[in-house]
Amino acid sequence: MNLPNIIESILFVYGEPMKISRLAEILNKKESEIKEALAVLENNLAERGLRLTQNNGEVALTTVSEASEFIQGLLKEEFSGKLTKAALETLAIVAYSGPVPRAEIDFIRGVNSSFTLRNLLISGLVEREINPKDRRTFIYKPSMDFLRFLGLSKLEDLPEYGEFRKSSEDFLRRETEINNKENVE
Repeated sequence: MNLPNIIESILFVYGEPMKISRLAEILNKKESEIKEALAVLENNLAERGLRLTQNNGEVALTTVSEASEFIQGLLKEEFSGKLTKAALETLAIVAYSGPVPRAEIDFIRGVNSSFTLRNLLISGLVEREINPKDRRTFIYKPSMDFLRFLGLSKLEDLPEYGEFRKSSEDFLRRETEINNKENVE
C-alpha cells in the first residue's frame, strides 16, 4: 500500500479540508502513520501544481501560488460567463437525480465535481444540505432559482423527467450491486 498516493487520491476526491484523524479512521492507520505519509506526500508534490496545506489538524490539496493568476481568470470566466459543459452536466445530474451526494455525482461524471458544484452553489442554481443518511456529507438539489430560470413550476416538468430519473436510479442500483459483489469476493 502506497499510503501517500492513497491519501492524495482521497484528498483529491474529497475536495475539501479533511481532519488527519478522519484520514486515520478511513485508512485504519495511526495518526502518526498518516502524518509520516503526509510528509512524504508534501515532498512528492514539491515540483508539481498542487501543494499539501495543513492547518489545525486538517489537510487539503491546494494549488501552487504561481498558478493563482490563471486560476483567478478561470474562476472569473466560470462565474460571469455561460455555464460550462461541466456545469451543465453536473446541473443535469442534480436536477434529474437530486437530492444527490457529491460522491454519486463524481461517480456518474467520472471526475471530481467539487469545483463545479461550488460554482453552481455560488450562482444559486443548486442548494446543499446535510445528508440525512450520513451527517458528515452533503446532498445537492436544484434551487428555486434553477426552476425560475427555466420557467418551471416543479422538477417533474423537466423533459422526460420520470424516465430519466428511473433509468438513473436503476443504473446506480446496478453499479452498487456490482460493487458490493466485488467487495464480498
